[in-house]
Amino acid sequence: MQHFLERLDTNQSWLVGVSGGRDSVVLLDYLVQDGFKNLVVVHVNHQLRAKASNGDAEFVEQLAQKYGLAFYGEAVDVIGLMESEKKGLEVVAREARHAVYVRAIQKHSAAGVLLGHHADDQAETVLFNLLRGSSGLKGIRFENTVTVDECVLKVVRPLLEVRRSEINDYVKSRGLEYREDASNAEAFTVRNRIRHEVMPLLVEIMRREVVPAVNGAAEVSMEQSDYLASEVVLEQFLDPQGRIFLPALLELDVVLQQAVMFQFLKTHKVPDLSRSLIAECLLVCDTVAAAKCNLPGGRWLRRKEQRLFIQQ
Repeated sequence: MQHFLERLDTNQSWLVGVSGGRDSVVLLDYLVQDGFKNLVVVHVNHQLRAKASNGDAEFVEQLAQKYGLAFYGEAVDVIGLMESEKKGLEVVAREARHAVYVRAIQKHSAAGVLLGHHADDQAETVLFNLLRGSSGLKGIRFENTVTVDECVLKVVRPLLEVRRSEINDYVKSRGLEYREDASNAEAFTVRNRIRHEVMPLLVEIMRREVVPAVNGAAEVSMEQSDYLASEVVLEQFLDPQGRIFLPALLELDVVLQQAVMFQFLKTHKVPDLSRSLIAECLLVCDTVAAAKCNLPGGRWLRRKEQRLFIQQ
């Protein structure tokens, strides 16, 4: 983790996203011990666990006071947002957190937010995305930016190469207290089943640790994706109205066509970008095929007059 932290300015103001759980508590403690002075502890209460959620918020606020740090907390009605926006829990909760982080950054003039995702989280995410058909071995990046209401949010994950076992050892050595989310131990969600059932089974079958291999493959895949993205300038394939000019797209190799389509859909904030969805979209390029295909979120990709565009 140290070489990751060396990239960050200890004198700059940073948010630290703290849920109250083990990983984020370890991150906060390590940052303080490493000399980070201008930290703002941020907590988002998703109101999903009744009194336990309020207990988490109180714990994190007290933790900030213990370290002598500023605290910023907000409660978000995630269930209400799910119903009003017709989105899944994970998407709504993530978007809500990002919105809170942006408001906290604006208030405290912070450079970005530091989060506690670690190497085991990375491997579980890669397998989850792979099995749901995502494009490439998509994992978590050490650093990325997210646009929220035209504001750019910088997200950094200093623990991304640290194993869960190392975090447990750190907790014991420092005598840290943290909040335990009982739902994390219940194998009823896909992610939790990957954590509690799939990962241990893979270790048993392979007779070795599998996290380094999974994460290594994901790193190579993301490097390849970055290279393809650098080779594709989406604007070169768009007309003045922002539609894909089909003849220009069809001049490309299939792999680059996929990269252009991925960027186009991503620009239009189409969710769940799987390999199969991109393949379906590229079929629309064929003039003897159907002139449209359905996109997640109730929209369509349409072909008309040698142009591809997205329509409600």
